[in-house]
Amino acid sequence: MTENTLSGADIPVDTQTTLEMLEDAPAEVYARLRKGSPIVRLQALGGRIVFTKAEDTTRVKTDAEHFWSTDTTSPMQRAFGGHTLMRKDGCPHLKERRAMEPALDPDHIQRWKPAFARLTDRLLDDLAAHKSVDLLSAFAAPISAGYLRTVLGLDGAGEERLFDWATSLVRGAMNGSFDPEIFKISDQANVEMNACFDRMIEQHRAAPDGSVLSAMINATGPLEISQIRTNMKICIGGAVIETRDALLSTIYGLLCNPDQLRHCKASGNWVLACQEGLRWVAPIQASPRMVKKALVMRGLLIPEGETVMAIQASANHDEDLWDASDRFDIHRSPLSHQTFGEGAHKCLGVYVYRMLAAEIVLPRLFERFPALCLADRAAVKFKGFAFRGPTSMEVYLG
Repeated sequence: MTENTLSGADIPVDTQTTLEMLEDAPAEVYARLRKGSPIVRLQALGGRIVFTKAEDTTRVKTDAEHFWSTDTTSPMQRAFGGHTLMRKDGCPHLKERRAMEPALDPDHIQRWKPAFARLTDRLLDDLAAHKSVDLLSAFAAPISAGYLRTVLGLDGAGEERLFDWATSLVRGAMNGSFDPEIFKISDQANVEMNACFDRMIEQHRAAPDGSVLSAMINATGPLEISQIRTNMKICIGGAVIETRDALLSTIYGLLCNPDQLRHCKASGNWVLACQEGLRWVAPIQASPRMVKKALVMRGLLIPEGETVMAIQASANHDEDLWDASDRFDIHRSPLSHQTFGEGAHKCLGVYVYRMLAAEIVLPRLFERFPALCLADRAAVKFKGFAFRGPTSMEVYLG
């Protein structure tokens, strides 16, 4: 059926929500939308259609007949210096995804556990010299950069620049007005990243190390260098910020719920905390898609060609699936979430993050500092619409 023959009402427009609300208290916005307008155009996002119910966000991410990721017009292509696999579908997407998969296989990543443990222990040793610290800058950020250096196959200079590069890429990707001044910043980041990748490519050809870059460059029939660079930037643009924020949100949830922390310590089952932290505060809150073919959902006509947003942060709090979804609760059933996406574009980093958080960082942190506590619970503020996490987290180490 064509759009003209589909029968559906116009999508309602929300004029109440502001960008400040989405940055400061998105959970309140999404709870209201799930109840009254689960599919809505948000004026604050330029009239973009958003989906807030779990059933709908799953469909947006898995219904390949009606939704796809293919988009060559977004600022992301300009900011990343190429067409990334995140904006491709079908065979082109699968080819580039498969180039990365060997390095992120659940069995393959076990090789990095000793390196992750050494990194964690070194940072914990540094913390021990203080009575109180900000866990964001002193622990979560360097953990995130250090582990990603290993996984991606970068050098120390690259590790030091990861957060700056990621910030530049994200800002460029969100540059809907195509402001040339913003692209100047991402352009400079691209120059630096390409130089880093190129010098590491020479090393990985001589001595493969199993990293993502090494796997891609040494594959039989490898991708073009330009595409390898572009897809390395996708890993940087999401993973370093996402890992930092997810770790902090999970630690905060445990510190605010000492009974659950005691359960994790006694059982050794830190996967419960890892999964609930990802559900409770999704570090990446929304995923864009294009409407490939017009359809009707909930009686509303979704027009072909629209760019829409599947809000996984809202889906993770859907009242149809969870009671008291605003609470951090590791004993939920089911203990599931949409944070890592669904369908063909499900995040490849799910296994390595779970290993890092549940097998190394969380158990070692709380074993080393059993009296760890928040300096001021009320002072911990969460921020962000696209990426979300605590802006700082001052703790006493005991």
